[in-house]
Amino acid sequence: MQYRVVWEIDLDAKFFEDAARQALGIQRDPASIATCFIVTDENGTRQEIDLGDKDA
Repeated sequence: MQYRVVWEIDLDAKFFEDAARQALGIQRDPASIATCFIVTDENGTRQEIDLGDKDA
């Protein structure tokens, strides 16, 4: 089954690419608490998943 996984964040930036670079930095930071995702399956069923409390 395929899933669409979305991670959203609001950032202040001057340009689109600046915002994307900031977001990538946050995702790659091992200490980041950006662990919430919206996951939708092929049938349109949607769940919010927070991996912050789970062991990696």
